Amino acid sequence: MITLELTETQMQDLLQMVYLGEWMTQAYGNSEHAQDYEELIQKLYATAYNNGIESDVEFDKKMGGYVPTNEFESFCDDIISQYDEHTFWEELIMRMATKELQSQGGGQLSSAEYEKQLQKLIEKYEKECNTHGIENLSFSQK
Repeated sequence: MITLELTETQMQDLLQMVYLGEWMTQAYGNSEHAQDYEELIQKLYATAYNNGIESDVEFDKKMGGYVPTNEFESFCDDIISQYDEHTFWEELIMRMATKELQSQGGGQLSSAEYEKQLQKLIEKYEKECNTHGIENLSFSQK
């Protein structure tokens, strides 16, 4: 048996990390470890609840288990939204820059030159996206 002593703040941070990690693994399909994760989460939630961290975790009689409070979920969902927003722009810019460089024959460049040209295109798309968002983004009909 492993024991761990945490301050209340550390426990709240751990709850957030577990919530976010569980969301990441379960958001788009079931993980092969879903049941194991749920058992571990229930242990953690029960420990938090039984140690007075009722602002983050509550017992749901209907479900027969511990669940995050609405406030806790809202806080974590804000973190997820910020992450999604950042990731969207990062991925869009990288993919557009890579596509443009490939269409310009980037595959023929040395690694160093490829990275240099890619960085220029990334900066171009970052400037465009920071200034106009998706306003000027369009797709051609093929």
